[in-house]
Amino acid sequence: MKRFLAVTVSALILIPTFALAKLNAPDVMDTEKIITEESLAKYKNVGVRIFSTDGIDYSNVDDEEMKKMKRFMKDCQEKLAKTIKNNLEDEGVNAFVIEEDADAGKADMVVEGKFTKIDLGSAVGRIMWGWGAGQAGLTVEGRLVDAKSGDALAKFEHENTSGLGDGEKWSLILREAQDLGDKIAEFIVKLRK
Repeated sequence: MKRFLAVTVSALILIPTFALAKLNAPDVMDTEKIITEESLAKYKNVGVRIFSTDGIDYSNVDDEEMKKMKRFMKDCQEKLAKTIKNNLEDEGVNAFVIEEDADAGKADMVVEGKFTKIDLGSAVGRIMWGWGAGQAGLTVEGRLVDAKSGDALAKFEHENTSGLGDGEKWSLILREAQDLGDKIAEFIVKLRK
């Protein structure tokens, strides 16, 4: 009888532990906060909003480059959104870029965020020293949102830099936007398992 009672008490203690288990962070982004407790697999239609460029912290951008920046940022925004969409589709997820507010109504879950920092790096550093010197980079923060309730499911922040890459600063930044899109899609896919 004592043994039965000990097993029953142990089982009752473990039940709440399992009930409180949260979805684990997939360890893809620099900072990850998982808010939901359930897999994101139930979200069949994922809408990707164009990430905002409001309030970006610019580094190594002179006055002449700043004039080009607004036009160029549109390319970065589109590259990021299309990369997320394409990678999700490659994983069998029905994903689309939200072009208009009406499109948002088709989504079960929305990916949204903003660019927080752009560093054009130093061409001189890339040419003279290499090995990551003068690297260009992009930083974004974002979240995954339940489209019906508006509740945040997960939040993330990530910085991507050109590392050992070489090339012209604008092409480096576009490559970083694509790499960020790859990471964000991987983050979502891992939360769907």
